Amino acid sequence: MQALVLACGHCGVPAALARMRINPDALVAWDPSLCKDVQRFLPSPLPPDVSVIVLMARDPDRQAMVAQELLRAGVHPLRMRYLDAWRLSADPTVLRTHVRAALARFRSERSLDIARTRATNAFRGLVPRRFLLFPAARFRAPLPRVEPARCRADHGCDLCVRACPERAIARGVPPTIEPAACTSCGVCLAACPTGAVDHPSLSMQGLAEEARALADRQHLNLLVACTATLIDPRLEQLHLASGAWRLLEVPSLGSLRANDVLQLRAAGFDRVLGLGIGRCCPGAPGAFAFVAAFFEALGRPGVVGHWDLDDGPPPPEWSQPLPSPVPLRADSLHALAVALGAASFIPLPGPGAGVVTLSPERCTVCGLCAERCPPGALSMTEPEPGTVRLTFDHASCDGCGLCADVCPEDALTVRFGVDVRALGRPTVLKEDAWVLCASCGNRVAPRAMIDRVAARLKVSTGLDLCPDCKAVRLAGRMHATP
Repeated sequence: MQALVLACGHCGVPAALARMRINPDALVAWDPSLCKDVQRFLPSPLPPDVSVIVLMARDPDRQAMVAQELLRAGVHPLRMRYLDAWRLSADPTVLRTHVRAALARFRSERSLDIARTRATNAFRGLVPRRFLLFPAARFRAPLPRVEPARCRADHGCDLCVRACPERAIARGVPPTIEPAACTSCGVCLAACPTGAVDHPSLSMQGLAEEARALADRQHLNLLVACTATLIDPRLEQLHLASGAWRLLEVPSLGSLRANDVLQLRAAGFDRVLGLGIGRCCPGAPGAFAFVAAFFEALGRPGVVGHWDLDDGPPPPEWSQPLPSPVPLRADSLHALAVALGAASFIPLPGPGAGVVTLSPERCTVCGLCAERCPPGALSMTEPEPGTVRLTFDHASCDGCGLCADVCPEDALTVRFGVDVRALGRPTVLKEDAWVLCASCGNRVAPRAMIDRVAARLKVSTGLDLCPDCKAVRLAGRMHATP
């Protein structure tokens, strides 16, 4: 047995789920009152790497008590998963699909047993009432880590530091995450353009695997909800057509990038709807609003959206079939624009894709923008000896804006959006000649930079020397001075 499914009839989970074949390595334990005595249904001893999926208990306090019993029985904290799909649908076939999808995600999450965790007294984001008088760190939650080999902090990138809503990330090479301040919201993962910030149980890889397993037939919609929304009692008042929807839990809506949302849709869904409550999620609605605006600009509204549970159930049209098909395999904003035949610039309300434009008269080809660019959309090349070229690859740009921040001449502008005319090959932003050292012949700087320095210093001599030769000449002058 590699997986244990605990389902309670008293909580509303149908008994038919226990009679269904989930997976060959999964055991389903269903009982009319399982939530009152979980320990009685736990095999002894439990396999050390068993994954447990729980379908019971509407009350978060009761969920926390069940979680404590599982932890005491030896279940790894990252191998425990609460599914809330039973609160939206009593269809056992739909529930089986959700259980299978959760198991598929567990199988894709490698090295969970050695992944970093942090101590916390909250379970699923809430501190149980019974723990308020006697606070203690009874649970473990995922703690992201920064992979130094992929981190660009040494080149000035600090996007994860800026994005963290709890200020739990300190600048450094690489940045460090303070466990006591972290809430495992996953916003730092979405902020990092190189994938350096990661955690197995928070990664997009696991979410995509679960989404693919949820898409078990055609013309389904995906409801993506944060944990804070799923534990809200109003979830059961959505009245969604159970056969048309699948449910996917994320730590926060802000933990997804625009291309992540498209990747979830590309798993096999007609519509994707992000569900939140007010400002419950850091960065919400985030990527869902950006992608929704993108689809609307392309004349395809209602494909991706965001809905606030405070506004009641989503409109019925969200459960209706799309009036015209939208390509499923477009898993990036750029690919989507091409697939839908966009002919001009499509704006976005925030980062997700960007177009960099350059003011040639301001640019000195210093290369700071290319050095700072995390995804490598800007690059410095030497097409031929003595020439330096700054190029921009639109397909790689996510609009983070670090290049514009670092430019000392304010020569760069970043527009959020996709321009299909700029796709296909890198765009040459500026080309210049190297100024060579008048003494040794080594490179000094691009001509535009030399001219800019000469104009500001109001001098024209000595700028065609490399640092080494300049030091030799200065030493000679000092030696010659009586």
